[in-house]
Amino acid sequence: MEQSGTALPIAVDMDGTLILTDMSWISIRRVILKRPWMIPGVLLNEFTGKRAQWKSDLAKRLVFDPAELTYHEEFLDWLTGEHARGRTLVLATASDGLIAEQIAGYVGLFSDVLASDRSFNLRGRKKAESLVSRFGEGGFAYAGNSKHDLPVWDMAGEVIVVNPERGLLDKVGDSADIVFE
Repeated sequence: MEQSGTALPIAVDMDGTLILTDMSWISIRRVILKRPWMIPGVLLNEFTGKRAQWKSDLAKRLVFDPAELTYHEEFLDWLTGEHARGRTLVLATASDGLIAEQIAGYVGLFSDVLASDRSFNLRGRKKAESLVSRFGEGGFAYAGNSKHDLPVWDMAGEVIVVNPERGLLDKVGDSADIVFE
């Protein structure tokens, strides 16, 4: 993997990028399947645009060990090296903050966590706006894996693609500075 030579802070997506799963699905499996009476409320929140609310409700009930998750090892090794070189790492995820804080604490590399909360789903344009307000347009590198990350990469100074979903590299094109498959 080639070092880009920049000292931009790196904002790292969590689901599908840092970890090779999606914490929403883990939450659904571990919480909803044990409490099926929650299904109508989750569906109502999803269909009325309150995704952040149901994620928060599930996160409060989810018990998990971050050590049991599958991490993208090559990417995590690279992040460890970048951290050792002095780059600031921020976990920026649409997962609920309760979950993100646990994973960030386990990994031990992140100086801060930007995540969804009960009223705000940090995904797509909202994530881009949040990072731009913090670092400025082009003032951060962003590592992600999905089409929802395209608006973030549009505002990033460095594009890092990790574990890309099918067809994503065609959409990102030559703008990818670093790719981890």
